[in-house]
Amino acid sequence: MNYDSIFVFGDINISTYILKIFFISMFTYYSFLKVTNVKDIFNTKLFLVCLFTIPISVICGLIKFLSDSFTSIICLFLLLSILYTNITKNLFGTSLLITIITISINYILFFIAILISFLPNLFLHIKNDVLSLLLITSIYTILICFLFRIRRFKDGFAFLQNNFNTEHFDILILNIGSTLLLCSIILTNLNLKLRKSLFFIFIAFSAIMFLTIQKTLTMYYKHKLLVKELEETKSELEKKNKEISALEKENLNFSKTSHSIAHKQKSLEYKLNKLLLKTEIASEIDIRNKVNEISEQCFNQVPVIELSKTNIPEIDDMLSFMQSECTKNNIEFDLQLNGNIYTMINNFISKEDLEILIADHVKNAIIAINYSDNVNRSILVRLGMIDGCYSLYIYDSGIEFEINTLANLGKKPSTTHSDNGGTGMGFMNTFDTLRKYQASIYINENTSPTADDFTKFIVIKFDNQNKFEIHSYRAQKMKNLNINFIIKNI
Repeated sequence: MNYDSIFVFGDINISTYILKIFFISMFTYYSFLKVTNVKDIFNTKLFLVCLFTIPISVICGLIKFLSDSFTSIICLFLLLSILYTNITKNLFGTSLLITIITISINYILFFIAILISFLPNLFLHIKNDVLSLLLITSIYTILICFLFRIRRFKDGFAFLQNNFNTEHFDILILNIGSTLLLCSIILTNLNLKLRKSLFFIFIAFSAIMFLTIQKTLTMYYKHKLLVKELEETKSELEKKNKEISALEKENLNFSKTSHSIAHKQKSLEYKLNKLLLKTEIASEIDIRNKVNEISEQCFNQVPVIELSKTNIPEIDDMLSFMQSECTKNNIEFDLQLNGNIYTMINNFISKEDLEILIADHVKNAIIAINYSDNVNRSILVRLGMIDGCYSLYIYDSGIEFEINTLANLGKKPSTTHSDNGGTGMGFMNTFDTLRKYQASIYINENTSPTADDFTKFIVIKFDNQNKFEIHSYRAQKMKNLNINFIIKNI
């Protein structure tokens, strides 16, 4: 028996070599499909591969006997790569990499099949190369089928099926595969002694390649699990952020509503107290004298002017309540009505929204005056048709706005006077109302506080222009702070 057949099935005739190349090529295609997890194997593509593999095997066989094994195998994997690129529609580089990996696997299994076939050859005394090849091929077929029934490999090599960045693994496997091919070529072209020495190197590289593939798969699955966990965490974080945004919005809306209700509640409490003073119950519980005593202490510093009536109870009650708040804070409160307020609330703004606008801006004016050292402590409200447009004017003699507060108006609640009842919600409500009615707001700062004039006034015009303008003696300072003080669209 020729012991060279143990090592690479070496000295065989051309027809047997072509058959060997054909079998290895067909199983390489089968391996190509398995590692890329293609389920549909037996179809017209298989017939085309078989058809084209025959001339490829013949060409490689002729090259081997006319030239050398090295050139033959190089031509084999190049031609197979071109064939698989056209059959599978993969990029050539991808097909080349997978072809080298699968050819390397098939050569390893073919060598193992040769080793296993040694005993049958020894006992049966098979001298015919074709029969030996059929025996080796049978064992080789069983090994291939067994390989892809292993649980780790039955769904292919995941790192070759996805866009996972495995370039360093690709290069490593490519180098090992190329080394295996080189070893197989050397083994078929050297004398027996050198072949036996290189055989163990070949076995070592084969083991390294399988371990590399196994480790690569393990790392890929770990990476995939990590990516999945990161995506789930990201999704959960986005969900939580949405929930937080929704809660913040809900909290802001609740704050706006509470802010508005507080004004109405205080207005109603004021009206209720007035009614109680006129009842017999109040006298019986001696509340009238106590309230009168408190009123004398709080109200005797400024004159209480009889306010003009809009004849809209809610608006009149709120104006009356705001006057009482001003009186408590030793602030003179005056009201000027122009035109028919009924026309205003029926066509330009609801009485509820107008009621809150008045409350918000008079309260802000009270706070501004309380922070001022100006001896002139007064607020003027003008309401109705002014300069050809239904408007609300609020004049006060308090301190000017903080520049940062102006920059945040309508964007987020902002106040520098939280210790004196400021919440910043007044202007948030105001800007919602302005957007609702396409109204405009104009903030005018005249000068620094003086003893005989209003320092600023706010104008809300129902002009359907939706503007925000600030006119101030501090214009240059605002420019330096990048605040667009002339005009802003709301």
